[in-house]
Amino acid sequence: MKNDFLKGKRILIAEDDFVNQKLIMHSMQATEAQFTIAGNGAEAIECLLEGHFDLILMDINMPEMDGFEATEYIRKTLKMDIPIIAMTGWSSKEDSNKFERVGMNGTLPKPFGLDALYKTLNDILIKPATLTVIAEKETAPSPLAAKASIQDLADDDDMPLVDLTMLNELSESDNKYKKTILNMFLETMPETIQQIDNEFALENWDAFSKAAHYAKSSLSVINVESMRLLVGKMEMYAKKLEHLDQLEGMIKEMKEQYAKVVTILEAEMKKY
Repeated sequence: MKNDFLKGKRILIAEDDFVNQKLIMHSMQATEAQFTIAGNGAEAIECLLEGHFDLILMDINMPEMDGFEATEYIRKTLKMDIPIIAMTGWSSKEDSNKFERVGMNGTLPKPFGLDALYKTLNDILIKPATLTVIAEKETAPSPLAAKASIQDLADDDDMPLVDLTMLNELSESDNKYKKTILNMFLETMPETIQQIDNEFALENWDAFSKAAHYAKSSLSVINVESMRLLVGKMEMYAKKLEHLDQLEGMIKEMKEQYAKVVTILEAEMKKY
């Protein structure tokens, strides 16, 4: 398939994470497509009612209406057959049946590049009735790559390991863009941490798990493996209502790790 097949197409991106919104749009600039951003499934449906789109990139976990609910509404109520690709950090192999059951055409692990998107769309156009699943790869951080980027601070054993390999690949050596993403991360993460704190105090476990998932999504590109695993556990515990007595200590650890990440990223941005 030619790389210009998305030129002039209208793409609806349903994604609530500001960092991921920026990354997706940057990665897809070369397609010369037109983009509209929706912050959740309900906003995506409003956009569909207001205008025509050729493709939807649908995040799964969003507030108000998630990707599954939005897709079911688009298929059953709006009766639209527009291609919908799920964007997820989940294990696609385990969840592919649910993606297919609600009417999604394919799924991509976040973050993704154009090659993965092109392959998925190519498969959809050739085999429109088949769910195309790109299995999520293990995203264990590369210690060598991370230390090469932030050697001066990462040598401290007490510092969390920050791996900017994925950001460097997606930014294609655009330092201004990298700095923009890092600034967005540093501006939005404190708000997310505060929300986690607030929901914990209220014992609102559903909202707590969603806030933890939001944090985990941001940490998939600014890859702080220890923090990502920590908030992933917090999300799971809140969803299953298990080990709730451990959450207070985990929140404290999350805050301590983030404070160190700020030091590392501020030093990194001075290089740009």
